Amino acid sequence: MKRIYRHIGIFLSALALLTGCNLDFTPTDAVADATITEENYEHLLTGVYDAAQNLPAFHSDTSADNLNSTWTPELDYNSLTAANATIYSYWNSLYKGVQLANNLINLIGDDTRYSHITAQARFLRAYFYHLIAENWGDAPLLVSSGTENAVRTPEADIWKFIISDLEYAASYAPGFTTPGFVSATAAKAFLARVNLIAPQGVGDRAEAVRLAEEVITDGNFALADDPADIWHHKTSREFILYWTNTPNDTGNSGWFLRSSLVPRYEARYGAGSAGYGEFGRYEYPVDMALVRAFEPGDLRLEASIRHLVLDDEETWDCVKYPSYNSADNWPAIRIAEMYLVAAEAAGYPAGVTRLNELREKRGLQPLAAGQEIDAPTFLRRIMEERRVELAFEGFRYYDLRRWFASGDAGKQAVLELSAQAHTPLSSDFFTVSDDGHELLYPVPTKAIDLNPALLPNNPGY
Repeated sequence: MKRIYRHIGIFLSALALLTGCNLDFTPTDAVADATITEENYEHLLTGVYDAAQNLPAFHSDTSADNLNSTWTPELDYNSLTAANATIYSYWNSLYKGVQLANNLINLIGDDTRYSHITAQARFLRAYFYHLIAENWGDAPLLVSSGTENAVRTPEADIWKFIISDLEYAASYAPGFTTPGFVSATAAKAFLARVNLIAPQGVGDRAEAVRLAEEVITDGNFALADDPADIWHHKTSREFILYWTNTPNDTGNSGWFLRSSLVPRYEARYGAGSAGYGEFGRYEYPVDMALVRAFEPGDLRLEASIRHLVLDDEETWDCVKYPSYNSADNWPAIRIAEMYLVAAEAAGYPAGVTRLNELREKRGLQPLAAGQEIDAPTFLRRIMEERRVELAFEGFRYYDLRRWFASGDAGKQAVLELSAQAHTPLSSDFFTVSDDGHELLYPVPTKAIDLNPALLPNNPGY
């Protein structure tokens, strides 16, 4: 059995190097042999899942206009510099996940006996890379060894690579049994997302509609009758994929979101008076612009956000992740997103049907085509719906970037959300300049110090 331990030892040594000095290590290209078993590969796959589970959960919402932060105010105020430690940690975490996936994929090689494991690893690699592309644009595309002085690959090529990984996963991943693991259905759903949001010339909107509709009609998933069933009662069939968290786990950051008033509030008004959601550190309060974004009667407001007032203190906190012991699973893909993907990809007027089906489930009236919604306002309506449906789930920052890049109307709509615009839609703190450079993160200084080939940095940094 010495050869098994040698291969796994090389794998773990590469990981140890990675966490200390990103892009300054040699990943393994070990060739698998007959002594490595499926159980060994499954253990290594668990490590790749763990990398997805432990990603920072709320950067997208904090960097945009859904959450504010007393813990990382530089994200909130869009006052980032390349020296920011939080951004470097995020960069490093994502590339850690990439290299864990790469090592497993390369270790298995062309052995088709383990294609179901390779498929999951390739899905997870695509997941890491889509976050890299969304947040940094051009970035190193690492697939094997020889990564010293890796240059930044154009963002469009990263998205093409993501599609290739997901197509493999859709063909070879296991069938759906539980949302706790990557399935072929999850890969289809992710492909639908990517075909919608990838840069022009890469994505395929007709394919996005086809895939989203396949998932919607799959039969395993359904929109919840009440959004509280998703987050509080945990009885819905909305989840296509989530990252599993168990009691006392560190993979979910709800503790940082929830109100610090809960113990004192319930001491005064009685147990349970604060509603769903245990107490927390309240380092990421909800941006009031998001609260104003919910239409009257929207069932998602109460299921997503709690408002507490005690004496002269007031909190607005996220309660999508209400458990004190972090046992809330982190949503990766929900069926509600597929309705929004199908709607946006189909365009106006065809997409209005799926949009309205989601709205009606959330307690809202359907939008009348040609009246409340038309071709010029279609994208704005989609973005408004995505904001309230997918709040605190990691979509908002990139949604703003692609909306900003969609044309003059989209750019103006995003600028109106900026704090300096002083409109009813304006965020408390989120700011964006006319050039929109704040909608990409800077490549971290520490990464550049290790690899000067990462220069030049993103514009504005």
